[in-house]
Amino acid sequence: MEPKVSQKTETVPAEPKAPEFDVEEAQDIVFKPNPGPQTFFLSASEREVLYGGAAGGGKSYAMLADPLHGLNDPNFSGLLVRHTTEELRELIQKSQELYPRAVPGIKWSERKSQWTSPRGGRLWMSYLDKDTDVTRYQGQAFNWIGFDELTQWPTPYAWDYMRSRLRSAHAKDLGLYMRATTNPGGSGHSWVKKMFIDPAPAGKAFWATNIENGQTIAFPKGHSREGEPLFKRRFIPASLFDNPYLAEAGDYEAMLLSLPEHQRKQLLEGNWDINEGAAFPEFDRNIHVIAQETIPLTGQSSAHVTMVMVRTLAYYGLRSRQTNN
Repeated sequence: MEPKVSQKTETVPAEPKAPEFDVEEAQDIVFKPNPGPQTFFLSASEREVLYGGAAGGGKSYAMLADPLHGLNDPNFSGLLVRHTTEELRELIQKSQELYPRAVPGIKWSERKSQWTSPRGGRLWMSYLDKDTDVTRYQGQAFNWIGFDELTQWPTPYAWDYMRSRLRSAHAKDLGLYMRATTNPGGSGHSWVKKMFIDPAPAGKAFWATNIENGQTIAFPKGHSREGEPLFKRRFIPASLFDNPYLAEAGDYEAMLLSLPEHQRKQLLEGNWDINEGAAFPEFDRNIHVIAQETIPLTGQSSAHVTMVMVRTLAYYGLRSRQTNN
């Protein structure tokens, strides 16, 4: 009878299994929007949305975070632009801090100026310095287009043209969105105000209007949906105090308080009724605007109302000159 041979059992230490990567959970951890305007912007469903107003409201990070909802879809195609290459570099730098943590495995191509996610979603980052630059995108299609600091474009040409690039066979799943951020002021202040600020109260969605005549943009005559409005816009205001990271320190607020009055009202208060070079820079919508009322006019009352308006405007103009002297 052969003797039994004892066999030693080697103990292998257990290795913890890494949890499966959850894209949405990772994005929540890496970037959690501030309550209020930043959250409203990232959850907005309107076709065109402008976010901003005062400085320091977290606009750039919100703009970078918005396309994350689609980057993990292979059919996503996005474009984020600044006005110049110098301004674009800063935005790219911020994206390089955020995207690799939010989407592990995402790749940046310096040559193409493009982010590509592991699942194939793409986001280009470029500039539109001149109106003719938009022709670089002729024939291309995007699900998502973003303009950072929209009032730096002196005319709406680039914004309107790029709207024609907003199309996709997968729009039903991914949606079609144009997003913009900005502060009041800049060479494009007037047209941006007409497009996003004047048509409706802040935060309220409205049917897109023609900035030249104020009429709702609708399907043309002869179309099967003739007369129906095309799409909605929305302006979401934000201020320094909506960004707790800057507001609590107080240094940035102190800097804004030191600015000349018109710049302080634009950048700290987000006041769109203040524009450098305007006839009445002290205009305040809360003071100088009253609710619209219908006045029944007879021949005599019409003349009276006209005279009152002329006298009021003359007084206000005189007061403005006296104040500025």
